[in-house]
Amino acid sequence: MTVRIPGLATGRVARLVLGMGGSSAFLVLFLRNADFHQVGRAFTEVSAWWIGPALVVYFAGIAARAWRWHWLLLHIKNVSWWRLFPIVAIGFGVNNVLPLRAGEFVRAHVLYQRHDISRLTGLSSIFMTRVYDGLMLTFFLVIGVIASLVGLWGMTDAGDELTGAMSFLVFGITGAFLVFGAIARRPDDAERIIGRLLGRLPGQSEREWTWLRPLITGMSAQANRKQVTGALVASLIAWALEALMYWMVGQAFNLGLPFPVYLLVAAAANLLITAPSTAGGVGPFEWAAKATLLIWLPTLGTMGMQDAESTAVAFAAILHALVLIPISLTGLIFLWVFQVAPRRRMLQPES
Repeated sequence: MTVRIPGLATGRVARLVLGMGGSSAFLVLFLRNADFHQVGRAFTEVSAWWIGPALVVYFAGIAARAWRWHWLLLHIKNVSWWRLFPIVAIGFGVNNVLPLRAGEFVRAHVLYQRHDISRLTGLSSIFMTRVYDGLMLTFFLVIGVIASLVGLWGMTDAGDELTGAMSFLVFGITGAFLVFGAIARRPDDAERIIGRLLGRLPGQSEREWTWLRPLITGMSAQANRKQVTGALVASLIAWALEALMYWMVGQAFNLGLPFPVYLLVAAAANLLITAPSTAGGVGPFEWAAKATLLIWLPTLGTMGMQDAESTAVAFAAILHALVLIPISLTGLIFLWVFQVAPRRRMLQPES
């Protein structure tokens, strides 16, 4: 089945323009107070011995994401994590080089081609991985903010922005988790209710919403306690490994910051890239990582404010390069190996 949405092309162009504007604005904020001479010096002082192990840890986190997807697809088909790993890498690679989250559609398309799982069902399961990501990042925010409030390792208050974001996300993510759980447990009722709501749209009263069922199927893992537990454990491992990688990059810069700070960097940077930006979240990621570091770096680190600003810029730039470039190359290599044709239908999921 092909889903056609009037004005979709116009909407894509608008999102692309908005994303470029968002990235530009955040890059200006990121570089506004930078002393480029000191930033260059910070680059030269990085200990390269930490970079290789940091990349190994990062790719282990990608493997944990593939394991999580295995759990979320288990009620449909038992696909091992090592068979899903290349598809996850493809999704990351395409997302990092193309705008509008095109990698999610390509990922669902490759899943369909290689494992015969409906594209719509695949997209729905990928959406659920994003919900689990939000849950783990919110958990990191909670840990980091609590650590700052109790003064762990000399940490000062995280500030109103991070505390407010934590409060908002705790309620939002918890509510979303409960809603998707209810949909998964009562799929027939959910399909009927959603269909009725969609039928109230102008000119849609007689339409059959046949694409709802495969979408609901993709999130039906929420009805199985074993699958939810497996997905939660895999998510925690994946994001803990990514935060560990951030800490290792911090060690390469000799920042001297406690681990909860890196939990907050991971949460802030990865939550903010949901804002309009170009492919890979360039701009929002760097600004959020720098701004979070600068809450504590001048007080807990071994440098003054000006040095802290330059070091934070260098840290954020190298960190994002390590997060983007190796997995992008890996994903595009797998895309070439799998010989996925760039067809128009790739972006038009079937039920």
